[in-house]
Amino acid sequence: MLLVAVAGFFILAAVYTSSLIVERQDALRKVSRYNTAWLASQAVVELAKLQQRIAAYMVPGSDVDRDEVQLRLDILANRVGLLRGGEMAELVAGNRELCTVIDDFAAAVEKAQPLVDAGDPAAMRKLMDLLSPLEPKLARLAAAANVYGGDRVAEDQRHLSRLHWIFSGILLALAACGLGLFALLLWHNRLLQRTHRELLVRTEELHTQNARFDAALNNMSQALCMVDADQRLIVCNRQYMELFGLLPGQVQPRTPMQEILAAIVAAGRYPRELAEVIHEEQQALIRDQLPANFFREHSGGRALAVSHQPMPGGGWVATYEDITERRRAEARIAYMAHHDALTGLPNRLLFRERMEQELGRLDRKGGWLAVLCLDLDHFKNVNDTLGHPAGDMLLQAVAQRLRACVREPDTVARLSGDEFAILLPACDQPGAVKTLADRLLKAISAPYDIEGHRVVVTASIGAALVPGDGDNADELLKNADMALYRAKTDGRAAFRFFEAEMHARLQTRLALEMDLREAAEKGQLEVFYQPLFDLTLGRVSGFEALLRWHHPERGLVSPVQFIPLAEETGLILPIGEWVLRRACAEAMRWPEHVKVAVNLSARQFRSPNLIEAISAALAESGMPANRLELEITESVLLQDDEAVLALLHRLRGLGLRIALDDFGTGYSSLSYLRTFPFDKIKIDQSFVREMDARPDCAAIVNAVAGLAVSLGMAVTAEGVETAEQLQRLREAGCTEVQGYLVGRPRPAAETTGMLDAVIGPAGQAAGQRRAALLGSLPR
Repeated sequence: MLLVAVAGFFILAAVYTSSLIVERQDALRKVSRYNTAWLASQAVVELAKLQQRIAAYMVPGSDVDRDEVQLRLDILANRVGLLRGGEMAELVAGNRELCTVIDDFAAAVEKAQPLVDAGDPAAMRKLMDLLSPLEPKLARLAAAANVYGGDRVAEDQRHLSRLHWIFSGILLALAACGLGLFALLLWHNRLLQRTHRELLVRTEELHTQNARFDAALNNMSQALCMVDADQRLIVCNRQYMELFGLLPGQVQPRTPMQEILAAIVAAGRYPRELAEVIHEEQQALIRDQLPANFFREHSGGRALAVSHQPMPGGGWVATYEDITERRRAEARIAYMAHHDALTGLPNRLLFRERMEQELGRLDRKGGWLAVLCLDLDHFKNVNDTLGHPAGDMLLQAVAQRLRACVREPDTVARLSGDEFAILLPACDQPGAVKTLADRLLKAISAPYDIEGHRVVVTASIGAALVPGDGDNADELLKNADMALYRAKTDGRAAFRFFEAEMHARLQTRLALEMDLREAAEKGQLEVFYQPLFDLTLGRVSGFEALLRWHHPERGLVSPVQFIPLAEETGLILPIGEWVLRRACAEAMRWPEHVKVAVNLSARQFRSPNLIEAISAALAESGMPANRLELEITESVLLQDDEAVLALLHRLRGLGLRIALDDFGTGYSSLSYLRTFPFDKIKIDQSFVREMDARPDCAAIVNAVAGLAVSLGMAVTAEGVETAEQLQRLREAGCTEVQGYLVGRPRPAAETTGMLDAVIGPAGQAAGQRRAALLGSLPR
């Protein structure tokens, strides 16, 4: 029906428009045909009327007066303006003759006015003469106007006819459009039907999606609420009600958020202050239409995380999550990341942060700052003897003592292992640091009770000051550590301030280390041999291999300098293997009864390649294993007893001799002598030197010698320099001596001469003199 109505409307509109065009055509034919011709003919008529009035005015006794003549002149003057405008202007625009006619007409009218104003018969006759030539001219103008008007009318009729055909075409087009519209409506109707079916499907899908949305909404981990622009609730999930302790009736759609806030406070799940702070924060975000993620924590420990997001139209959606446990876990993680798990002290990371804070404060305000590095002396021995749990307990006890010695603003940190650091902000002067260091040394050296064991440890401390010793955390720690190293090298249990020369000494040490790495390759290392004299047989029974370093610039470097360095850097392993091979090879030049003793450090003893290295040295040299004696110190025995015992048995299984070196200077225990299969005990030279002056040293020598004899072990006394010492050692029961009295360490080439001086045929006199010296002592 709509399509029929539209088509009918189009038809009526076309008919009505066609009738208008026809009427317009008739009107134009009637009106436009005489438009210009009428103007021109009227000028002729008005001219004739003016002439008639003038003639009547000139007749004596006529009732025509001058005013009537003036009226006719005015009417004629008006025609001048009409002839010069409108369609007449278009007519005369391209015709000079017609333009002259109008100009002559206008000039005559202008000249007529003074004559009319005169009003006398003579003037009137002149006026008649003036107007008479205009009549034929105006007649020609009227004829031309008539022709022009006809042409215009014909042109208009042709234009209207063209419009009529155009309209007819438009009408046909409208009809076609109507048919197309009809077809389009049919197609659109089919689309509507299909869309309707799709809409039904989409509606069903929407119901399904809404159900899924509700399921997702109520099963998400966060509490969620959605609010409109009027601050009224749109929707919330089950977690929202459970989080804040709300009932379903309190969170109906369109409920004002102020009422919900009051219900949350009344439920008491969260403190009022926390709920109001979060509400105020969200109100500020709502005013500014800003998204934000934030959390707020109450002093009681409860914490809420909020994710606020504005929606188009002024509403907003937010999720809430109780992060109380997460915050506690994060606090624990942060504490663990910045504190030592064993002692609870700040770790290196937190210590460094506090150092940087204090350095920044000093930059702004000035003052003093001190950093102390503290390291326990021989802490590893405690671990090795009593076990790691005991070592941990000792570290905890040390940490407690350190905290007790410092002020509240000071920081005590455990950097690693048995290394601690102390930060002293705003210290008054270096003297205060020295006083604290002395107090720390005294506190740490006091005995500890660790699982029933009385443990005594000492510490070495180094300090760096600001200003003076550095302007950043890394430099201060480095310098304090160098001072600590100096304290250890000076005998341990000491305190040292950082000094500039320490850096130079460290550089010297590094240079020495680099040179030591190349010493073996460049042939700078050499093995010296010091004789061991058998008191029973009265002859040299062996030599102890002692390493020497001939530095091209430093000369002969003392073993005290480079042996500890080699042990620290691990170079002792390749150097020790080299010494072992060289000693075995050179010992093959000696008589068969002369053995060679080689020292093994604790690090060499722990090497997994020790057995292979010894076997290789014996195999390369061809020396029998019973001529090789390995000397180990008591520090080796402080490791795992079972592993050490197993290794010692493997060494004994090769046929080697094993000697316990420097007995009595370390953590001596008689259980070592009962447990481990030693062939010899070597008494340290410190006891031998003090025998004459200190009765306790003499008693120790006598006790050790007697104990060794009773256990079937040989006893060697080191550092024998006088005949008196030798006599007392023989009386104590020592079977072997070593020292400058017997012979100094010599290169391998000179060892043969030492042997010949004693046992060779060419040196019998010298041998007899030495034997007399050694044998004259009572046995």
